[in-house]
Amino acid sequence: MALMVGRQPILDQYGVTYGYELLYRTDGDEAFSEVDGDQLTSRVINNTFYDSEMGSLSSGKRSFINFTTQLVLDEIWKVIPKQQVVIELLETIEPSEEIIAAVKKMKAAGYTVALDDFVLSREILPLVEMADIIKIDVQDTDRKTLETLAKSFRPKGKILLAEKVETLEEFKFCRDLGFTLFQGYYFAHPQIVNSETIPDSKASKLRLMQKIHRPDVDYSELVDILKSDPNLSLKLLKYINSVSMGVRHEITSLRQALALIGLINFKKWASVLIMASFADGKPRELLRLSLFRGRFCELICQDLGHGDQSSEYFLVGIFSLLDATLDKPMDILVQDLPLADDIIETLLGHDTIYRLAIRLSEILEEGDDIETRIAQLGCNITRDKLAEINQQAIRWSDEILSL
Repeated sequence: MALMVGRQPILDQYGVTYGYELLYRTDGDEAFSEVDGDQLTSRVINNTFYDSEMGSLSSGKRSFINFTTQLVLDEIWKVIPKQQVVIELLETIEPSEEIIAAVKKMKAAGYTVALDDFVLSREILPLVEMADIIKIDVQDTDRKTLETLAKSFRPKGKILLAEKVETLEEFKFCRDLGFTLFQGYYFAHPQIVNSETIPDSKASKLRLMQKIHRPDVDYSELVDILKSDPNLSLKLLKYINSVSMGVRHEITSLRQALALIGLINFKKWASVLIMASFADGKPRELLRLSLFRGRFCELICQDLGHGDQSSEYFLVGIFSLLDATLDKPMDILVQDLPLADDIIETLLGHDTIYRLAIRLSEILEEGDDIETRIAQLGCNITRDKLAEINQQAIRWSDEILSL
C-alpha cells in the first residue's frame, strides 16, 4: 500500500516556517473511511523519523502529526523525539478520564500538544488547559467568535494557530487579534498594490530573465549577461560546484560552467537564482514552493509522456508563483518573458500539456483528499511513483535552499 503524504507549511507572524502538518491518505484501492487511522499515523511516524528516504518531509522543522484516541492511550508519542513534533489531538477525541490522564502524562514528558479544528465546549475544557497550541479554522469560524476566542486564550498563554488562511487580509486580521501561527497558502497569492511598477532591483533581474530566455541567445551572450551581475555569477558557480551537480573538479568560470552543463541547464540554474532574488522580502516558504513545483514538474514529465520537454516543465513549475513573488498580475508578467505560447497559456491557468503536472503538485501541497482528487484527474501514474517524485522534489528544494 502506497502512503501518499502531503504537507502544509505553518508560518509564524514574521513569515518564518515553524513546522509542517503532515497530511496523508492511503492507496486508492481502499476507501479512506475503511482505513485504520492508527495504522496510518504509525506509518507516518516511522517514515518521518526513522526512514532516511522519507525523513526529508519535515525539512528539519517540527512535524504536526494527527493523533487518534487509541494512539494517545497507547502512548505512541513515546517513540517520537519531542523536540521535533507537535502532537495534534483530533477533534474526534472524547475527553474521557483516560484521555485526560494520558495527555497529562504526555505533557509531563515535555511534548507539545495542539488541539485540532477547535470548537469551544464545556467538555473540551480539560484538554484546553493542557494544550500549548489551539488551532482554529478561520473558514468555519466567524470573526466575532475569533475575537472572543483570542481574548479568552491569549491571557492564558496559549499559542493561537489560524488554519485555512487563504488571503493576506485574513492573515492580517488574525495577526492583529494575537494569532502567532498561520497555516494556509495566503503567502502564495499576490498582493497587488500597483500593477504598473516593479521595484528597480527586481526589474533589473526581470530584464536578465528576459535576455536569458530569448530563443536566439548564445553562450557568449549568456556569459556577458551574467557578468553584469557579479553576485548572480558567484551564486551560480556555487550551485554548479555543489555536491548535487556531481562535479569532480571545481568550476571557476562561467564559460566552463556553460560547457559542462549545457545551455538548457544553464538557463534553468540561472532561473532558480533569479527567482530567489525576486523572493527577497517574501516568506522563504514561497521560494521553497516555487522550487518544489519546478522540480516536481521536471521529474513527472517522463511519466506523463513528455520526457523530452523536461526543461519546459521545470520553467512552468518555477514560474507558476511568479505573480505572488513580484506582486503583479500574471497576464502582465508573461508579456515581459520570451516563453513559448503553451508555457504562457499554462501560467495563465489554461489547459495545456503542462497543466496536469501543476494540478498534481497543487493537490499534494493542499493535502486534502489526495487520492480521490488524483483519480478525478484521470492520471495513470502509480501512487508509489507519485510519492517518490514528491519526496525527491522536497529533498531537492531543501538542498538548494541550504546552499
